[in-house]
Amino acid sequence: MPKFYVMKSMKMFILLAFFILFLFPTVWMFVNSTKSVAEISREIGSIQSFIPTFSNVHLWLEPYKELFSRFNFSLHFLNSVFYSFVIVFGSLLVNSLAGYALAIFDIPFKKYIQGFLLILIIFPFQSVLIQIFIIINEMNLTNTVWGLALPHIGSAFNIYLFMVFFQKIPKELREAAYMDGASDWKIFTKIAVPISRPIFITIGILVFVGSWNDFVWPLMIFTETEKYPLAVAVNIMNETKPVYLNQVMAGLTVTTIPILLIYLFGQKYIMPQNSSSGIK
Repeated sequence: MPKFYVMKSMKMFILLAFFILFLFPTVWMFVNSTKSVAEISREIGSIQSFIPTFSNVHLWLEPYKELFSRFNFSLHFLNSVFYSFVIVFGSLLVNSLAGYALAIFDIPFKKYIQGFLLILIIFPFQSVLIQIFIIINEMNLTNTVWGLALPHIGSAFNIYLFMVFFQKIPKELREAAYMDGASDWKIFTKIAVPISRPIFITIGILVFVGSWNDFVWPLMIFTETEKYPLAVAVNIMNETKPVYLNQVMAGLTVTTIPILLIYLFGQKYIMPQNSSSGIK
């Protein structure tokens, strides 16, 4: 028994150490987004840089106000929200349908298609970036939301995840639904989707984080600065003179908060649902 408690204590200590290690940059960023440039320069490198200045609470939002007025950050924020929503919705719809078809239906060359998916997963999006841009340009979709979204909607990795999950759905459920006269679409929407909520939320979070943080593709596809998402706007902010460090930290905080909120909202649906979905 003592050995068990020692191992458990060591595990908790290691997890706590990693938590503090990864939390420090986020805390430093948030705290310095509420300070003046003079305070940041004076306190940098000391423990005080991790502690908010409580005597100036009424000035905490000043860097944010200056940031939004100087760079029209609200427009770029709304752009990111809209782009991410389109990409997440399209990705979940297209990839879930493709994964369900590969998992359930007896289609020609099914095993070869599944193997081809595994091959496609090896190649990152960046390796075909130029070819995709040429295709989008030929389709006259540059500087449009569809030009941004279409390359991200279809994903071999997400299709494969959906396929593996749908394969675990008991065959008896589909057969019982067929006997009751349900169509394939009704089985998908009324049976497969509800009990597959964990994989939908997991992939939704992954797609959201990827689209929210995407920098290279929006920079290539958009030619009008007012259409840039937050990731590109933050880079422009860092290159616009004069550069104020507190505004940079405020911009990074605004960019980070939605990701944290999405994760905090989604994590409670992932693990509990895996054990209660009924899929073995």
